[in-house]
Amino acid sequence: MAALAARRLLLAAASLSPTANVALISSSVAILSGYHLNLYQKEVNSDTKTWRQYQADIREDWARHVRETEGWLYAIQSLRNAITAQTFLASTVLSLLTLIVGRIWDILRNASGAWERRLLTVQLTSISIAMLSSAYQFLQGVRLMTHAGFMFPARPKETKVDAIMRKTQNCQWLGLRFMYISLAPIAWVVGGGRAFFVVACMLFQFFRNIDQQPEGLGYEGFQGEAI
Repeated sequence: MAALAARRLLLAAASLSPTANVALISSSVAILSGYHLNLYQKEVNSDTKTWRQYQADIREDWARHVRETEGWLYAIQSLRNAITAQTFLASTVLSLLTLIVGRIWDILRNASGAWERRLLTVQLTSISIAMLSSAYQFLQGVRLMTHAGFMFPARPKETKVDAIMRKTQNCQWLGLRFMYISLAPIAWVVGGGRAFFVVACMLFQFFRNIDQQPEGLGYEGFQGEAI
């Protein structure tokens, strides 16, 4: 079965010329990396806020509201729910990675050509980097939220917990982003350079939709009193 899968992967890669494969893969990487570089520049240099920035502001305002109203029990319950969700996401990513690594490793052991083994090794490495980075960011968010929980009750003017909650949103955003990006190298394994390029274009459009400034959600006037 693994040998048959290896032959199918080799045929998918061989259906295109090496130059076409390199062009598709390079274009896919350029699309995703260029989008995120442009997103970073937009966040730094533009007055327009992205979804990630809005969410970070909300968590910072939430921490400020908890301090000012002394809603410690509410804060701990909210943090517990968030920690449970991110722990589940991290464990899910690691479980999927275990299955994917086991499958590709079987194919790799049955691969006959040196070029095929090198290609599978590169594909497995790219998938592992993306998914391990995703799990790491989720767990970093869990670590920071656990630390924030032990900081309550906090003094009304103590702002350290606000900054920590802002970092937790950045960790969650990066965890989800790496998880989404891992779909591209997975598609590369399944369908070759064509699939990689198609999925990269789909992710580009998906990221454009979820990263744009939210409208009509009442964030502009939020200062904590609506929680």
